[in-house]
Amino acid sequence: INDLYPTVILGTNVAFSEEFSLNFEATLEPVKDPTNDRAFEDLGGYLNIITANYDGETFSAFAGKFTPNFGIAWDIAPGIFGTNLNEDYELAEMIGLGGGFHFEAAGAHTLSASTFFQDTTFLSNSVGTKRGRVQLSDGGPANTEDLSSYVVALDGEFQHLAGFRYHLGFSSLAAGVGSNNRQLGYAIGGEYAFNIGENVTLSPMAEYVYFDNYGGMNNDTAKYFTGGLALNYENWVASTTYQLRDTEVSGATIDDYVVDFTVGYVFDMGLGVAAAWRGAKEGNVDSEGLGLLLSYAIEF
Repeated sequence: INDLYPTVILGTNVAFSEEFSLNFEATLEPVKDPTNDRAFEDLGGYLNIITANYDGETFSAFAGKFTPNFGIAWDIAPGIFGTNLNEDYELAEMIGLGGGFHFEAAGAHTLSASTFFQDTTFLSNSVGTKRGRVQLSDGGPANTEDLSSYVVALDGEFQHLAGFRYHLGFSSLAAGVGSNNRQLGYAIGGEYAFNIGENVTLSPMAEYVYFDNYGGMNNDTAKYFTGGLALNYENWVASTTYQLRDTEVSGATIDDYVVDFTVGYVFDMGLGVAAAWRGAKEGNVDSEGLGLLLSYAIEF
């Protein structure tokens, strides 16, 4: 399948003071999976973040529609295809509130927590191509329309290990319609960027995530592992990422993996160009893919 599409992300911050702000993020992308060759089709726009924030030196707080802080691989894994599997556990488009406590202990650390539920308002739909409004009857973890799901996380870095950061996360998602138990998630991950020569930076990352009562079903489990390595030299970047997903659902075990190799170049004027190869086994189906990416960030 050949699939040509844009992804456009618009992030906006309206600051009333150094501490108080409103934050918005809107996304335009295909909102349906491809079934045949397509080009610039099935595009829908939606608002995935809208929060009111307080950010102080020691405490921070927010409320609105957001992505709870669980896992980092879905955000930082390098490569065009580096998030194909780990994006499963990105807790996108939740409604609720949360906050963080920032402290110093041989480095800078943040203990954060949030409580939330899956967005079922009109904002869960999209303009352009309609992806459909999320309904309570759709079920699934955290689809409860009450603040019965939560995430607790610890993130930080150490002053004597410059370039390293870690993430520890725990999630408890309430059972929705059709589920019979809370989904419990445990995440541990980190990345380390260090110089190995003049203008050369090596950045390994890894994350392991385990789910009990996966999908809200009693005794079902899932394990995710992501390992990535990026090499930056001046404007060039080369990376590889390996993702593994091991699920046991209704007594059946399925092992999936995705391997990514990406090479890219970022021009001084901000335009990025990258190409990647992807090898995968998903649902006992082997596949290969090639990807090309053009990117450009504009600040105004």
